[in-house]
This record gives sequence, structure tokens and C-alpha cells, in this order.
Amino acid sequence: MITLFYAANLGAYSVEATLKISGSSTIQSLAEDVANLYKQRYGQPIDVQGGGTDAGIRNTIKGISDIGMVSRALKRNEKSKLHYTTIGFDAVAIIVNVRNPLKEINRTTLITIYNGTIKNWKEITSWDQPITIISKQTGRSTLEVFEEYTGLKHHLHGRGINGNISKDVYEAGSNIEAATLVGGMPGAIGYVSAGTAMLLIEKGMPIKILALDGIAATRDNVINGTYPVRRELNLVYRKYDKRIINYLGLFMSIDGQEIVKAQGFIPVRKDR
Repeated sequence: MITLFYAANLGAYSVEATLKISGSSTIQSLAEDVANLYKQRYGQPIDVQGGGTDAGIRNTIKGISDIGMVSRALKRNEKSKLHYTTIGFDAVAIIVNVRNPLKEINRTTLITIYNGTIKNWKEITSWDQPITIISKQTGRSTLEVFEEYTGLKHHLHGRGINGNISKDVYEAGSNIEAATLVGGMPGAIGYVSAGTAMLLIEKGMPIKILALDGIAATRDNVINGTYPVRRELNLVYRKYDKRIINYLGLFMSIDGQEIVKAQGFIPVRKDR
């Protein structure tokens, strides 16, 4: 059940209940900024929490949250239980520490690093440095997108067509946590939201984004589909009420889509 909203001026009203939002850390900062717009316009606060995509879906189905943040396409069984609105697009970026001489990586090399076969950067570069693998905790959509691309799976998810992600990894929760680990360890490699990575690099985080399969994770390459790991950014909800309609309307307004664009993501509206 997909719903698109392009009008935000739906009228203010007074309610006591605080709109509760939870889920993907990729979308969390966007949701918080739009929540500020909502409070300015309607005078009502919004509670935004992270926890990961799976938590957002679970909380929304159970009625704990009014809206769930989901940074991937919805599965068939999820679509049967929830309405959803796509508010933008993102890419999953492969990141390394700035000291790493590597500029690009391909799928095969990525697989052999993450399954533990390649253990030192000197095996693919001239740099003699042990590899530190940063992966994601279960319940994070970034992990699911990575699993789909590589054919590797977290050991708790069974065995992928290309085996399993090594157990000798650091498992991060949020994108910021993963990027901080990569920025703090010279030999580290990780995967995070491209939009988040770009913002962190602008703020001085000592990481860099690798081209993947020869394609840079640029805005144009994500839009035209040449970058190989693109994903949807969705908001899910069980029912309509004025709070939800007004919030989604703000997200799909010019101001809301400018927030999406300003944080390094791809707006769903063509006029942005």
C-alpha cells in the first residue's frame, strides 16, 4: 500500500498525543529535522527514536510507534500490514580510513574481505596493514542491503549463496557508529549510508568513500541507477490520522524534500 503526499498545508489542529516515530538511523536525522518543521507549524512535539529498520516496522505493527522509518524496500508481507510513503533514495557506500591508499573496490574483493579470506591490505595494495572489518548488527537494513549485494549473510541469518560474513568483525548499530570506528582505525573497512558518509566527511570525519565496481557513489550515479547499491527511504504507518497526514505532507513538501537533499540523499520529488 503506497501513498504519496505532495501537499503539506492540511490545517493545524490540537491533539494531546505525541506522534511517535522509530526505526532506521539513516532516516532519523531527516525525521528529526522535519519534526522541527512540524512543531513550528502545528505546535505539537514529535518523539523520534532510532533502533533500526526492523524495530521501526515491529513497533509500528504493534502500535508502539505511529510511524516507522525503513531504509529499504518493503517486503511483500510488510506491505500487506502497513501503508508506506517513499520519501527519498540512498546508496550504501563502502568506506575506509583516509590513510588507506585504495580508491575503489569490486564486489569480488569485497566478498573476500568480508568472509575473512583477505586479512591484510597488502594483498590488494602496497599497504601493509591488517584489515579490520566493520559490519552491522542484525535488524539493520544496511546489513540486509549489503547481504543482498554480496551474497554473504550474517551467521544468524543462515548461509548466503557466497557464504557468511566473518565472525571476526566489529558490529556497529548506527551509521555514525560504523563511520566512527572506520575513522578511528587505519585498516578498517565498513559500509554505511552514502548520504550520512558524505555529511560526516564534510564535517571532518577521516573516512573516504570507495568507488564500487568502478562506479562512484555520486548523486547522479544513484539517480540513473548505475551505482550498484541503491535503496528506498520509506516511512510506514498502520492508519491515517491528521497528525500522520500532516507530517508526511511536510516531508513531501518543498521544504521537506530540501531537507532530504541537504543531508546528501536523493529527493523523491523530481522538482528538487
